Amino acid sequence: MEFNDVVVTLFVTVLTAVITFVGSEVKKNVQARTIFNVLEPLAKDAVIAAQKLGVTEYLSGAMKKNHAVQVVAQALSNAGFTVKDEQVIVNAVEQAYAKQRDLLKQYPQKEAE
Repeated sequence: MEFNDVVVTLFVTVLTAVITFVGSEVKKNVQARTIFNVLEPLAKDAVIAAQKLGVTEYLSGAMKKNHAVQVVAQALSNAGFTVKDEQVIVNAVEQAYAKQRDLLKQYPQKEAE
């Protein structure tokens, strides 16, 4: 085998490994970007749903927050995504609540008995 053949073979091997690595990193970034793109609307809808649930049955603020977090986590799971850090979902739910505070006031909450 000539020296040029060895260099070409080595180059092709290294190039294949680099392309595979870059491809997997791009795929990870696309998945992360997709999660963050759907996280905000999911959190918004989950917060509204939890607030509406409080109209018919008593739920404390913490219970509504936990319900919204569970709804978002389940929706992401159903879509095939995994979020290892639940704090990301909690933050999205808290942000959605803060942004919709005035809208949420239109749903009168059931009082504790």
